[in-house]
Amino acid sequence: MSSALLASTPTTHVQEEQSSRSPPPITTESSQRALLLSQDLQALNAKMYGAYWCSHCYDQKQSLGKGAFDNIQYYECAPEGKDSKRDVCKERDVPGYPTW
Repeated sequence: MSSALLASTPTTHVQEEQSSRSPPPITTESSQRALLLSQDLQALNAKMYGAYWCSHCYDQKQSLGKGAFDNIQYYECAPEGKDSKRDVCKERDVPGYPTW
């Protein structure tokens, strides 16, 4: 095996790991008010555009709680984020995170 091949192997592995970074889990329960809000947002076809590393996105997710956020269509805009929809975020000209 050549040394060039050996040198490139760790980089590839790191790139694979970085391509699926997940946001922190939502740990709060949804209030009745948050559940109703999520239903209204769903009826309006609202979408949240965010990034796994965005603290404001996480705060909004925590405010809604797990049950309510499950009703929200979420687009991960960070290119290395899990299930990234970076192309959709660029098409929509998302200026920052979170954007609704």
